[in-house]
Amino acid sequence: MLFGHSLAVNVILWIIVVSCGGIFYWVVVHRTFKHFVHYPVPALLEFLIDNPLRRSFQPPKEIIDWAGIREGMWVLEIGPGPGTFTIEAAKRAGSTGKLFAVDIQPSVISKLDRRLRREGITTATTKVAPAHSLPFPDNSFDLVFMVAVLGEIPNKNRALSEVRRVLKNNGLLSVGELFPDPDYPRKKSVIKWCSQVGLELVSSHGGFMHYVLTFKKV
Repeated sequence: MLFGHSLAVNVILWIIVVSCGGIFYWVVVHRTFKHFVHYPVPALLEFLIDNPLRRSFQPPKEIIDWAGIREGMWVLEIGPGPGTFTIEAAKRAGSTGKLFAVDIQPSVISKLDRRLRREGITTATTKVAPAHSLPFPDNSFDLVFMVAVLGEIPNKNRALSEVRRVLKNNGLLSVGELFPDPDYPRKKSVIKWCSQVGLELVSSHGGFMHYVLTFKKV
C-alpha cells in the first residue's frame, strides 16, 4: 500500500499518477510528431477543446477581457474551433461591431455556423481560409485574436505578416495559449515571432498555465 494510505486514497493517487503520465506522453509524443507533420486539431476532437474543464482554466469572458474586445470593433478570430471564444467575442463587439471567424477546415466552419444560429448571433461571419492567406483587404480590423492556434501554424512568419496586413494602423493582435496544449509556445517565443513582423507587445496577462499577449501594429 502506497505511503500507508487507505485503498481509496491509493486509487486516487494512482489515477493522478496515470493521468499525469498520460498528459506527459501526449504532450511529448504529439509535439515530436508535429515537428515533422503539421496538421490542425480535427473537428471530431472538438470535445477536447470545448468542455467545462477547459473553460474553467481558460474562461471565455476573461480571455475576451484580456484581449481587449470592445463595442463597435471589427474583430477577426483565426481558428475558432467550435466557438469557445467566438460567442463571447461577438457579444462584446456588439450590434455596432462585426466579428469574422476563419478556419482552414470546412467541417469546423459548418459546426460553428450552426452554433452561431442557435445562439442567435447575427453579427458574425465565417469563412474557410488559411491563416497565411486571409480573404480580407488591408487595414480591415481593429483587433485580431487567436487562442491555442499560433503553435499549430507551420509558417508563423507568413501568417503573422498576414495578420499585420489586415490590421488597421495601431490595430491589435491578441494571442492566447493554454498548457498542456501540445502546441503550447512560451511567451518569449510568441513575442519573438510577432516582433519579427512589426508587432509590438503592449500587454501581458496570465502566467505559465495560460496567458494572453497583446501586440500593436507598428
